[in-house]
Amino acid sequence: MKIKGIGVDIYRFPLGDCTRNGVSSRFRELILPCEDGYIDIDTDNLPENFCYVRLRVIGDKEIYDIRPAEIKDGELVDRGGKWYMMGGNFAYSSDSRFSKMVGGMYGAIAIHDRVEG
Repeated sequence: MKIKGIGVDIYRFPLGDCTRNGVSSRFRELILPCEDGYIDIDTDNLPENFCYVRLRVIGDKEIYDIRPAEIKDGELVDRGGKWYMMGGNFAYSSDSRFSKMVGGMYGAIAIHDRVEG
């Protein structure tokens, strides 16, 4: 099956890699699923830099982050079922489709691609 996606740029922590070799330390951009995107993605052979935007609601605040993804039973889930956390890097794009993915916010989003242990 094929889906569409967009690319977002990675902004790295300037004092070094804190991701423990997370996906954002190995690529210049991440690919996010997007219905009207410009990148063709084969769901049977996902690129290593394929990620998704996750929304959490804590209290009355919406918090978005980006995580490495895979597709299981048609759903986007954390790759490998791992517990990801912030590794110091952020993702950003001036593409309006990215802003729509994150509730209309305009700015960088934390990349949660660090795994302990």
